[in-house]
Amino acid sequence: MALIKLVRTFAVMLPVVVVAFSARGADTVKLGLIEPFSGPIAAVGRDTLEIFEFFANEVNERGGVLGGRHIEIVPLDNAMNAEKTTQQLRKVIDDEIRFVSQGVGSNHALNIIKFLQRHNRRNPDQAILYLNHSAVTTSFTNELCSFWHFRFDANVDMKVAALVTQLGRDPSVQKLYMLNQNYAYGQAFQAAAQQMLGERAPGIELVGDELIVPFGKVLDFTPYIAKIKAAGADTVLTGNWGPDLVRFVKAASEANLDASFYTIYAGIPSSVAGIGAKDGIATRLKQVTEMHENDPLYDQQPAELLDTYDRWRQQTGKSIYSERMRWTIEFFAAALDKAGSDDPALVAAAMEGMTMDGPAGPLVMRGEDHQIIFPMVISTMAEDLERPYIYEGDNYEVAFATDGWIMSDAIELPTTCEMKRP
Repeated sequence: MALIKLVRTFAVMLPVVVVAFSARGADTVKLGLIEPFSGPIAAVGRDTLEIFEFFANEVNERGGVLGGRHIEIVPLDNAMNAEKTTQQLRKVIDDEIRFVSQGVGSNHALNIIKFLQRHNRRNPDQAILYLNHSAVTTSFTNELCSFWHFRFDANVDMKVAALVTQLGRDPSVQKLYMLNQNYAYGQAFQAAAQQMLGERAPGIELVGDELIVPFGKVLDFTPYIAKIKAAGADTVLTGNWGPDLVRFVKAASEANLDASFYTIYAGIPSSVAGIGAKDGIATRLKQVTEMHENDPLYDQQPAELLDTYDRWRQQTGKSIYSERMRWTIEFFAAALDKAGSDDPALVAAAMEGMTMDGPAGPLVMRGEDHQIIFPMVISTMAEDLERPYIYEGDNYEVAFATDGWIMSDAIELPTTCEMKRP
């Protein structure tokens, strides 16, 4: 802070306090958030922005980072378009933003990883660090791993390992049908499930396995439901999300398909709102997550964290869905302070091997591939639970009830990453 200056007039001596911060102290630490804030997936992008801004503000209210600087979330709309993602990355460079986050769409995550790998190699003094909150294609922390990329969500193989482990525990599952989106993420889901079913649930018969054109282009799922019925499937395993999940589940319910739905993303707030209680209950809709509000471990979390969740509900009119976005902000803040700098290379080095407490065990940012490791919980949509699901202030009178936890040792899979550090 600059010295207080005394300003004198010709006639009267008048002390004036000038409040001035050094340029460094006054700056925020900007985190660019590249997501679809327009287009068919805009609701997911807007929900993500709201979560990031809320938890960044929580850090700022605690005193910020690096001795008082605030984290500022800078929204950058890619409209779910690859070229616009590239345009926003160029804007990040022009605006001297040194950190970016993204997670809605693995194709966009791949674009970011490759773009920053080239940019950072050519411009080491303008390096940018990518914090991936939800893009889960497994290769990103295997053969495509990068020093400049950290993932705060389980990868596809880990999520599928959790789902298939739970499938193997359920004796009612005999015949399984898979339907996934035909792009990097959906293809990775399909490949992992094909492998792990034989390893973890060998008694289950795979009676169907299809890929669809992604991102809301399939408007009528009736033909797929007919195939599932004809195959005699009692369970559906799908990585679909957004409109592709909502329409799929609603079509199954309307056709009275007697099958349970095992999913990754059923609990996304906009998806719960789109599916609704009746169709979610009818399909015995399941999700795999880091935590949910009606799990017995929820109330055992620190009191200050529960207070934070209460503030979230009051401020937004929405239930807590994603721990991983909070983790992204918390790891980021802790790494900035540990590094004592906002230099992306130093922040990345500080984040390697970092651990924090999670609801069912430690969260570990594995240094060798920058993949977070943590326990996961499988839950099913149900009625008459303590904390019903709310979205945009509406009470859906359903939520999720725990089927079982899958601990870290069952989903911590080996990596093929050969990290090249600057």
